[in-house]
Amino acid sequence: MSLFEIAQIVSIVTVLASVVGVLQKEKYKSMIWFTVVNLAMIATYILLGRTLGAILVVGATVRTFVYFLYAKFNKPVPALIFAFFEVYFAIVSIIMFKDYVDLFMIANLALVTYTTWQDNMRVFRVGYILSSVFLITYDVLSGAYVSIISEVIMLVSTAISIYKYDIKSNIKDIITDFYGTIAFSYDMTLTDKDKYTLIYSGQVHDVYNNFAYFPSPIGFEEKIEEIQSSMKDIKRKPCAYFQSVNNENIHYIINQTKTHKLLFHDVWMKLISGYNTKSKKCLLENVTFRRCNEKDKDEIVDVFTRGFINSTGEYADIYKYEEAYAEKYRKYLDDKYINEHKLYPYMAFLDGKAVALLFVYRHNYLGYICQITTLTEYRRKGIASALMQFAINQERRSGVEDFYLVTEKYTWLENFYMKNNFREVSQGFCIDLSTSKGKEKKKKD
Repeated sequence: MSLFEIAQIVSIVTVLASVVGVLQKEKYKSMIWFTVVNLAMIATYILLGRTLGAILVVGATVRTFVYFLYAKFNKPVPALIFAFFEVYFAIVSIIMFKDYVDLFMIANLALVTYTTWQDNMRVFRVGYILSSVFLITYDVLSGAYVSIISEVIMLVSTAISIYKYDIKSNIKDIITDFYGTIAFSYDMTLTDKDKYTLIYSGQVHDVYNNFAYFPSPIGFEEKIEEIQSSMKDIKRKPCAYFQSVNNENIHYIINQTKTHKLLFHDVWMKLISGYNTKSKKCLLENVTFRRCNEKDKDEIVDVFTRGFINSTGEYADIYKYEEAYAEKYRKYLDDKYINEHKLYPYMAFLDGKAVALLFVYRHNYLGYICQITTLTEYRRKGIASALMQFAINQERRSGVEDFYLVTEKYTWLENFYMKNNFREVSQGFCIDLSTSKGKEKKKKD
């Protein structure tokens, strides 16, 4: 059996490991399998006499392992490490350059080193498309024909991901997606009607969780009586919620608040794409963070009740806490519900005491950050920021790419999230349909 034939047999390992690696949900597990791919590639190139290609892939294997260690311990890869590998590839290429075929391997590794260094998965996918083209060309010219199969698999799977995540799944209606995701924990019902969606909770009665949602506010007046009747049947306050994406119809919506009482004005925010989250330091020592489970149920309920739900201030009259909800809330903290519905609680502990909380509701590649709170006596010490960044980094390891949250517009909370690299993607307005300022004025006259 010739070395060429042996090389093709070894390449079968590359194909199998590539398939397994693509199927992994967590990035660090994929990197383990891609390390196996690299080892098989090294053997293949040595057998085919492509020495530079083999040495470059050795460097790529070490790079993958180093990147894996940083990902495992939830730390960003330092720029110095990234620069080291790029310089390594450049020096080795200059010393051992053989012919023009080597240029395709050099371009491939330089590109992959960059795309796997940063957190922007869109850049990663596009970069992998280009690097796959370079590597396929290199394999064709080198005679590593079986290896081409694994690269084609990676190319196709990456192209599918780009279509699925970056083209098809651009969120145009974040409201129904969000409430559909959290529906189980609030016993929520989403019913599509003509021109609007009726959203209401079986557990909480505040208007944040019970309203008629209009993607477009134009002509909503003709549905007011229908909404009033529906809300009366379920014993909820009749109100309508409008979303303004990129300020579309925002002036029209604001004009409606002159007729109907404005209940609240919020803002939907998204983490800046590609933001390389770094651990934020607390002003207090001995603060630790972790993702929780049902063993932490009592601490979660305590912080949730004392910190998040006992809200005061401008919206206290419309956001009312019902005592019975805490017990209903407790049942959703079992591991069964957490894993089935992809609801993940994260907490911060100071000297072992739970002091801050947030939830991430995971939907495909999206993560909705909700119910973030710190107990009053521990606020303004950087705990919430550090906890949020910890949760984001953990969720990214599990495949979550984009993070959204909603908060009140024109408040310190909005500024808090902006400082943590969230930016506005849309605004929401909720108005009271039970009475109107116009009708009240008419009665007085």
